Amino acid sequence: MKKLWISILVVLVVIPMMFQSSVKAATPISIIIDGVRLSTDQAPVMVKGRTMVPLRAIFEAFNATIKWNQKAQTVTATKADTTIMLKIGSKTATINNKAVNLDVPGLNLKGRTMVPTRFVSEALGHKVGWNPKTQVVTITTSSSNVGNAGPVTNVVAQDVSDFGDGRDLQVSFTRAANESLVDHYRVLIVKSGNILNLSSAQTIASYNYSTILPTATNPSIKLTSASRTVDGDLIKSNQAYVAYVLTVGKGSNTSTLSSGSSTMTLVNKTVVAINNVQVKDISDYGDGRDLSVSFNKLSDESKISSYRIFVVKATNYSNFNLATANNVSSANYTLVSKTGNNITQVLSSGARDVDGALVKTGVSYRVFVMAIDSSNAAANHVLSSVSSAITLSNIGVSNLSVSDVNNYNDGRDLRVSFTHATDETYISQYRIMVVPTSYYSSFSLAEANNVSNSYYTAVSTNGTTTNQVLNSSTRDVRGALIKNGVNYKVYILSIGSGSNTGGNVLSSPSSVITLLNDTSVSTISNLSVSDVNDYGDGRDLRVSFTHPTDETYISQYRIMVVPTSYYSSFSLAEANNVSSSNYTSVSTSGSSTSQVMNSSTRDVLGASIKNGTSYRVYVLTIGSGIYWDSNVLSSASSVITLLNDSSVKAVTNLSVSDVNDYGDGRDLKVSFSHATDETYINQYRIMVVPTSYYSSFSLSDANNVSSANYTSVSTSGNSTSQVLDSSARDVRGNLIKAGTSYKVYVLAVGGSNYSGSNALSGESSVITLSTTKSPVISVTNVTYKEDNGRILISFVKSANESNISEYRVLVVPSKQGFGSADAIEVRSSYYTSVTPNGTNPSIFTATRDVNGDSIVKGVKYKVYVLAVANNSGVQNGGLSNSTEEFEI
Repeated sequence: MKKLWISILVVLVVIPMMFQSSVKAATPISIIIDGVRLSTDQAPVMVKGRTMVPLRAIFEAFNATIKWNQKAQTVTATKADTTIMLKIGSKTATINNKAVNLDVPGLNLKGRTMVPTRFVSEALGHKVGWNPKTQVVTITTSSSNVGNAGPVTNVVAQDVSDFGDGRDLQVSFTRAANESLVDHYRVLIVKSGNILNLSSAQTIASYNYSTILPTATNPSIKLTSASRTVDGDLIKSNQAYVAYVLTVGKGSNTSTLSSGSSTMTLVNKTVVAINNVQVKDISDYGDGRDLSVSFNKLSDESKISSYRIFVVKATNYSNFNLATANNVSSANYTLVSKTGNNITQVLSSGARDVDGALVKTGVSYRVFVMAIDSSNAAANHVLSSVSSAITLSNIGVSNLSVSDVNNYNDGRDLRVSFTHATDETYISQYRIMVVPTSYYSSFSLAEANNVSNSYYTAVSTNGTTTNQVLNSSTRDVRGALIKNGVNYKVYILSIGSGSNTGGNVLSSPSSVITLLNDTSVSTISNLSVSDVNDYGDGRDLRVSFTHPTDETYISQYRIMVVPTSYYSSFSLAEANNVSSSNYTSVSTSGSSTSQVMNSSTRDVLGASIKNGTSYRVYVLTIGSGIYWDSNVLSSASSVITLLNDSSVKAVTNLSVSDVNDYGDGRDLKVSFSHATDETYINQYRIMVVPTSYYSSFSLSDANNVSSANYTSVSTSGNSTSQVLDSSARDVRGNLIKAGTSYKVYVLAVGGSNYSGSNALSGESSVITLSTTKSPVISVTNVTYKEDNGRILISFVKSANESNISEYRVLVVPSKQGFGSADAIEVRSSYYTSVTPNGTNPSIFTATRDVNGDSIVKGVKYKVYVLAVANNSGVQNGGLSNSTEEFEI
């Protein structure tokens, strides 16, 4: 009865603390009942000078029952013939219907009822102690046991680190059978060969052992660098030790000594971990050259050969450990030699993250550094702690190029092209600056910032690239008009705005360009030929090429088809003498030509073009005006021999999928790419073949299938993706149904004017139609933490991911009602999508909540995860429980 009262009172002591505005945040408060620490899911708190503890945790520790009335806001605790009732916010409780006053009213904190300790002591008359220095509440029942504090068992000593002192030693053991008799445990370290008994163990000075309080769990303690043996010597490497545990009895209870652990010797095998890993964004190349990594060298580098720098996507860094690092390919880390000094390393343009992707802007990374053991023993490598997160930003341009495009003898001759910065959020404009090399061996950011607005060309941030020809009045940065015969370099100045105002970025220079008045006739480029039809004449030949950039002095192009049997080479002189009936003229309209010859096209000897003859093609550029006699002949095309290929070809890319749950042919979708040339194809026939009857299915089998037992498809379009109908049958005449394994073939059938063989495709993968789809299973254990102002969410994946297409991470204002129907309607830009991959994900949320509002400070949120069904699943719920509410 008295124990019951004590339990109830202790519970009531804890409850009110959480609801007071004056709750103190100090050393965590502990509760010890008869010497045993009580574990609670809500920590005790201090409210208005009163210790508040959770009623339910303590009362249930005494095997009592708790009932909560949500409407009345009352909690009722019952054990045997004693009942306590407390109303939240009331300073009066009842014990067996008798009113009892409380110093502080009961409170509901995060779903836990909290009550004051004083209520426990005054109502039950049991001893409740409070130590403000250690923040410990002690409760002693009137029937404390007296007896022998039994010894601990299974004492194990392990070498867990390589500091060369007590930090390397971890001791664990199985607690005493009855911890209510135990005051504390003492871990004693003895040099191997020395003898320790109970009487000598009890006389050892406190600074030569480590103390552990009972916690109702089996303890494990890692010693410190200052830990000593029972003789007072510091623990060190290369010395054999045995660990004992002295169980110290409470009050008059007797103490006992455990058996010793197995002998173990601390061995310092590996190097000391690297520290102070720092990362910086130092450039704007948009690759690894933007990332600088620095770290403190080891104080003793004698045991290592080198360091490895690992760049890890921030979403994956929590899963990166020594074992993972040891398995990273050498192409996916940066090797750094030891230098005897602290190291700063700028990565290269080809630097990759540990997944093999090139380091780039816009991705959040964290960096680890690993020291490599000189013996190259992977187990002895040491991995640093992780750096802070870094996302490389690129406010500078890339791919800067210049070209001479006209002959006006001013800025109109100069074209400037570049790729805009990846992130233009804080860029207001770009400035094209033309710099004469005779005045500037280099051109600095300071000089660029001081150029007059009359001496550069401003470009807006519209689009992702700029390709601009300057105007006739364009001047260089010194104010001189741009003209031919002067050497220039071009720079682009990115002008910062908003939070980046004043942070302008100057590009690297372009190559040197000297504008020239070049009016010569240029040849075509990118000449190619192909066989495109089966007419047996010129209509089978396609000729394609790119025109010269400047066609000012070009009147036309002439396509010349040259039989290789007559010309081992074909000269400009020969091209100029070809009769007009033996070439094809092409105008200068457009920037390129792709032309199929006509049926009357002849080669340069006058013979009609035909199949079976090998040709090369040349294009003659015809000059005009003052260049009327300056024609230019292209290089030869590759050799082409036209062929009349009239055979029927099989389809490709055949695939099958289960798309419905009718239990018949409507469940089966068949997709394939048509034959490239369908001239001689009349139709395609989809044939569903039961695998139990056919180990293979031949062209002969396919040709003999009855028309009722296949599905016909026309040659319209380039591909087919067709769901069969409910009456579709397999090749044996049976209706298609669930539970039967099939393979699918497609027969390409020749037309009436075709005398060759039909063509049978390869087989599809085996498919067995299913009649049911399973509902998706929600994820569990959704937790959050804040990382540099961003919200990192982790959760345990669904127990079945086979019917899930994606997870959606949703940030919801905590006051907003939110269910599965709401979750499925959230727009894609307002959640973060995660593809299931068999692992438990960790991912940053979107920067907006489910309503599209930016996530801001001062607003409380919760995060949910929605499992979204694929074609094999049913969207029946799928929404997880939320995280606790939080604010950034």
